[in-house]
Amino acid sequence: MGLWKVQLLAATAVTVFAVVPDADTAPGLRPPVTWLKGEGNFTKAHRSPRSLESIVIHVTEGAFWGSVQWLKNPRAHASSHFIVSRSGKIVQLVHVSDIAWHAGNWRVNVGSVGIEHEGFTYGPGGFTDAQYENSARITAWLARRALMPIDREHVIGHAEVPAPRGGRGGSSHHTDPGPHWNWQRYLKLVRRYALGRAKLSVVTQLRPGLLSGIVPWRARTTGGVRRVEFVIDGRVVWTDRRAPFAFVGGGGLNTTRLDNGAHVLELRAYGDGTRHDVTRRTILVDNRAFRVTISGAREWTRVRGTVRLRVHAWGAEASSVVLRLNGRPVATDRRTPYVFAWNTRRVRDRKHVLELLARSVDGRTATRRIPLVVRNRPLPKRPAPRPLPKRPAPRPQPRLKPTPAIPPLAIVDQSIEEGQSVESFVLWRVFVAGRVRRVEFLIDNVARGKDLAAPYTFGWDPSTETPGPHTLEARVQGKSGKIVAGTITVTVPAPPETGDTAAP
Repeated sequence: MGLWKVQLLAATAVTVFAVVPDADTAPGLRPPVTWLKGEGNFTKAHRSPRSLESIVIHVTEGAFWGSVQWLKNPRAHASSHFIVSRSGKIVQLVHVSDIAWHAGNWRVNVGSVGIEHEGFTYGPGGFTDAQYENSARITAWLARRALMPIDREHVIGHAEVPAPRGGRGGSSHHTDPGPHWNWQRYLKLVRRYALGRAKLSVVTQLRPGLLSGIVPWRARTTGGVRRVEFVIDGRVVWTDRRAPFAFVGGGGLNTTRLDNGAHVLELRAYGDGTRHDVTRRTILVDNRAFRVTISGAREWTRVRGTVRLRVHAWGAEASSVVLRLNGRPVATDRRTPYVFAWNTRRVRDRKHVLELLARSVDGRTATRRIPLVVRNRPLPKRPAPRPLPKRPAPRPQPRLKPTPAIPPLAIVDQSIEEGQSVESFVLWRVFVAGRVRRVEFLIDNVARGKDLAAPYTFGWDPSTETPGPHTLEARVQGKSGKIVAGTITVTVPAPPETGDTAAP
């Protein structure tokens, strides 16, 4: 049958019998094959895939390896393209583009591929599941490449090959594959493999934009994926073998374990055999430092009665806040707003240290320590001083009206020194002489705050600034309208690189 006839049949056959080649799936149909090329018992040719007109099913009438050795031997004057063992192993002896001597009819040999199966035509053992499966995959692969309809006119047994001088079974009138070969089952398998499977693929499911905290990381797959590896910057950190595939079983990716900046996330999906797919995505991590601030008490102040503290978490949501007194936990709050009431009457009048320990939802911790002085009991009264003996009254002197000396407006000192390296929350205090109306605090020529009463103080968190030098300027305005300023330069160091990118 000519090539144009094969194409015409492929276009007009019923859907389940016609096969359309696919560049991606057709090569993947072929099962593993061991190549043991024979010599001298086949005809070299240059057949194209679409020149094939039929596939001929044979039975070896003997053991597998003995049949392999015999069909490789030039004295056999016979050969076959493939031999399938009862365990499903496939050995190829002749290239598909060459002509094997298998059908006993030269015209059939020129346009066909021969597949031998270990066994006996009339043997009671029949043929194994592995033989049917792997032989069907070979036939499906061949038919798909050749645009060959999958039916009993194109997939035939040796017994159906016309004999040169009349009859069937080729020149020797063979009867294989015989009554134990299940043609219905075989063609059903061939059609199933030829129709193909969905292409194996994997897609990253991750929210767009900058990532912070814990974010869900999932894999959407098609085509029978059995295992997905989750890779961060080239390192496998999680493997999921059950669909739906998700990082740490759906717990999400904790981006706080990664350095801020760019990272490469990779998914490696594996199916059966050698089918696999890989997808990569670059993400940007931007996590703020986790810290806490407290209102209701200041360091080294005297307190009495009940002290009410309110805790604020910054940089991430807090899952819990623990209040410690002198190192011992006394209360825990797990819901916002985080509020504590401390009864100072239950402790002695002396110095105590309150410590607030906050834990974020992504596992980070932040602490704040506040030393306080408890003073609930009044101080003991001092005895009255003894009266001094009376002395003669001094001679009255003329009283002069004193003139108060007002110091000139000036900045005396600052709590932050020139060239200082700052990396955590600091209190910037300015000590001023003269009559002051207000003090403004500027960082890099941008006003950040002001204070109207001494001590003139501004709280600054340098962890939110870019690393490098920064200019701090205190601008003092006197009540007369005069302005004086003091400028210092400090350095914000770069955060240390931890290098730990492993997921919990």
